[in-house]
Amino acid sequence: MKIWIDFINTPQVSFFIPFIKEFEKNNHELLLTCRNSGNTVDLLRLNGLNYHIVGKQAQKGILRKLFIFPIRIFGLYLVIRKDKPDIAISQSSFYQPIVAWFCHIPSLYTNDNEHAKGNLLSFLFASKVILPKVLNKLSITKKWLLRNKISYYPSVKEAIYLSQQPELLSLLPGEKRNIYFRPEPWSAQYYSGPVNFFDDTILKLSEKYPVIILPRDANQREYYNQSKFKSLTVAQKSLSMPAILSDCLLFIGAGGSMTRELAVLGVHVISIYQADSLEVDRYLIDKGLMTINARLTFEETVKFIASNAKNTKNNVALNEGLESFNLIMNLIISLKNDNI
Repeated sequence: MKIWIDFINTPQVSFFIPFIKEFEKNNHELLLTCRNSGNTVDLLRLNGLNYHIVGKQAQKGILRKLFIFPIRIFGLYLVIRKDKPDIAISQSSFYQPIVAWFCHIPSLYTNDNEHAKGNLLSFLFASKVILPKVLNKLSITKKWLLRNKISYYPSVKEAIYLSQQPELLSLLPGEKRNIYFRPEPWSAQYYSGPVNFFDDTILKLSEKYPVIILPRDANQREYYNQSKFKSLTVAQKSLSMPAILSDCLLFIGAGGSMTRELAVLGVHVISIYQADSLEVDRYLIDKGLMTINARLTFEETVKFIASNAKNTKNNVALNEGLESFNLIMNLIISLKNDNI
C-alpha cells in the first residue's frame, strides 16, 4: 500500500515518525510531501526521509494565506496526479484532504487545535477525522454531515508519539541547570496574541540561569541573534529531545507542541501562551503536568524553580498515548477500504 503524508509544520514530523517506522516495517510505500516551514525539512532530513517540497514558509496575514492556499493545492495536485497513493493521512494539513478528495483518495485528517480555521474545510473533505477526546463537545463535531466520520482518541497528540519512545523517561533524573524558552508562533494563523512580550523577563533570567532559546524558524533565530540578546544561547539548529531532556531545569513555552511534549514527559513546564487556551492544554493541567501563567514574572519563575527542584515521572498521559497510537494505526490501515 502506498501512503501519502503531508507535513506543513515541524511538530507533524515528530507525530508521524513512529507511524512511518511501522509502515516501513510492514513494507508499505511512502510518499511524503512538505511545506518548507519552520524546521520541517531539517527534521525530515535528520530522520533520513525522502520528501517533495511543495510550498514555502507560512505567511503572516489572512490575505497572504488565502492567496498562497490555492497555489499549494495545485502544486500538491500535480505531485499526486503523477504518483497516486492508495491513502492519505495528515495532522493539521488543510491542503491534503481537498487534494485527496479531488484525486479520489481516502484520507484521514487529525487536528488538536479547535481554533484552527482550516478545520471546517478539512473535516468536510476528509474521509475520516480523528480528534483528541477533549474536543468532543465542539459544536462543529455534532453537524450531521460530520458526526459519522469523526472519532476520538483519549490523550494529546504529543503523548501518542512519545509513548513509542519510553527510553526518554530515563533522562529525567539528575541535576539540571538550563532554562529552555520556546517563543510564540509569530506566523501561525491561529495565534492572535502579542509577540516578543517575554524578552525582558528572559534576559533577566539569563543573569541567574543559563537560558537556551529554541526558535521556531529562521526569522526568530535572526531576531534572537541580535547583540542585545548576547547573554542568551540561541539554538542554531533543531535540538533533539534527548539533548533537551538531559539538562532541562525548566521549560517555558509560548504554546505549541514542544511545550506539551516536555509536559507529557514530566519536565517542569510553564506555558505563557497569550491567545485563547486550547482544550489539550487544559487536559495537561488537569493531569498535573503543566502550569499556565500568561503574565509570568522573573520573581515567579525563580520561586517556581525553588519549589520544584526535581522532574518527576508521570505516565498517565503516556499510557493513554499508547492506546491512542494503536487506535489511529488501525484506523489508517482500514482506510483503504473507504470509498469517497
